[in-house]
Amino acid sequence: MSIARVFRYLLLLVLAGLAVSVYAQVAADRQFPPNTKRGILDMSNYPNITMNGYPRRLAPSSRIYAVNNLIVMPATLSGSNIVVHYTENSFRDIDKVWILTQSEIAKGLPDPNAQTNMPLAN
Repeated sequence: MSIARVFRYLLLLVLAGLAVSVYAQVAADRQFPPNTKRGILDMSNYPNITMNGYPRRLAPSSRIYAVNNLIVMPATLSGSNIVVHYTENSFRDIDKVWILTQSEIAKGLPDPNAQTNMPLAN
């Protein structure tokens, strides 16, 4: 067996492994903190945003997670009716936002009394 053929088989195995790991990450349910709230986010006039029709502020350290759980920059979002889960900091600024998938929208909010193994806020 030639070295080129062995290399191709190894490359194929690596790519197959990556494909399986990416699928596992997408298929996994995201865990939301117990203090999560649900809202309709309007980013169409960023940096002036609204949540549920009321003007709100994003915290300076805010993070917005897309449906694939990757962080997106606020200026890249332009939608006006984005269904999200969000948390607030001690100043009542929005600090974390998760854009929801259709299945997450159907599930509703997490139970605030549930015991979770979520790490403390950063």
